[in-house]
Amino acid sequence: MKKFLCSALSFLTSLSLFTGTMSFSAIAFSDVQDIDTGITDMSDEQFVFGESDGFSFDFSDFPAVLSDSDSKTDGWLLGDYLDANNTAVYAQLAKLVTPSMDNITIKLPEPVKFTTSSRLTSSDQNLYNAVFGACSSAVNAVLFDMPEIFWVNQNKITVSPNSLPYSYNKRTMLYTYTLESITISPAYYSGFSDFNEIAEYKEILEKAVEDFVVEGDTTVEKLKDIHDKISYFTYYDMNAKFPSSALGSLVTSGSICESYAKGFKMICDRENIPCLCVFGNYDDETKTAHMWNYVLMEDNCWYAIDVTWDDKDGDDGVEIVDTYFMKGSADFNKNHNPCESYALVSLKYPELAEWNYGENPSFTTTASVNTTTTYTTTFTTSLTETTTESTEEFEYGDLNHDGKVSVADLVYCTSHVLAIQKAEYSCDLNNDNRVDVFDVIIMRQIVSDIISAGFAK
Repeated sequence: MKKFLCSALSFLTSLSLFTGTMSFSAIAFSDVQDIDTGITDMSDEQFVFGESDGFSFDFSDFPAVLSDSDSKTDGWLLGDYLDANNTAVYAQLAKLVTPSMDNITIKLPEPVKFTTSSRLTSSDQNLYNAVFGACSSAVNAVLFDMPEIFWVNQNKITVSPNSLPYSYNKRTMLYTYTLESITISPAYYSGFSDFNEIAEYKEILEKAVEDFVVEGDTTVEKLKDIHDKISYFTYYDMNAKFPSSALGSLVTSGSICESYAKGFKMICDRENIPCLCVFGNYDDETKTAHMWNYVLMEDNCWYAIDVTWDDKDGDDGVEIVDTYFMKGSADFNKNHNPCESYALVSLKYPELAEWNYGENPSFTTTASVNTTTTYTTTFTTSLTETTTESTEEFEYGDLNHDGKVSVADLVYCTSHVLAIQKAEYSCDLNNDNRVDVFDVIIMRQIVSDIISAGFAK
């Protein structure tokens, strides 16, 4: 048999040499004749998130767990870890911070190809996977990252696959479709009487965030103050007017866990405290889930806070505990399970510290007038503000005093925080009388805004 195959191979080789390119051209021509191409217009088809299997989430809590409870710097947004298509969708949806009902069409940077055995219909599972795979992670990430998009009802958003080019192979009898773009249509919560009312609530929410008084000298004291004041203001109510929006925890009391977490994040964002909304405890059968927060602290570690479960709403309506405040994974994850993948959603959360806040064996804080924080895992440095007298005025963000704000200032600040090179001038951007990771985050945002403005021109 081996000898026969070798002989056949020699014959084919000789034939190709004899005929030159003609035999290959004939084969290619034959393939072309076996392929039909066209475009399937599905612009009138709209998929609704809340009507898609796995996307209608009820953010209710788990009574059994609640009963038991009685006895993320660089890249800390969920949107920083999306694939190319979802990143493109995220960027466009982020513009909904300015309310608009206009359709949003996104050209996918990485068109999605899929194969079917018959002509495409709206009920095809491959089409469903392609459409939601390209946008569902972005929708979740942007609404978790930006609670100021308070008015969008995720379960009512619709998405259209537009027109899909296809090719049909007569030999294999298979269709190959390419999803090149999608169009997303926003939807708002039924609690709003009309779209004009959204603009009114936007101003009210912005004023509520602006007027929210945060007390405390340290970051952890500020976080506890935010935690307690939100708990005092609102209460758990699935039937409230805006139970899933930050409005429910900051403007009109009545919240579920999603509202608690989003309101908490909005105040943390204002205070320049890195904070994430975390989705978890997902039950695929009942489509129920829970939401809480992660915060990044001075020791460069993440800790968990569950304001919902700490707001016990006792007999008099006010009972606040700190059972789930600033916890590490060893304690917190006993009854919290962060979920990074569900349905066609893929997110990435930072790892929690194993220990609770204040128990980090590699980090110490000395309580003195000039607080000195020491990182002993990889380096040891004082993060106390460094100042140099100067009468010359410099632009905010021009940390190295070279007359302009640029990436060099980010490097300058980062080098000081990491104890690579002590800064000659102050890098205290948030005026908390120390230079730490939060100043690096602020500087990073300043540089990012400058770069974005440059691209926009």
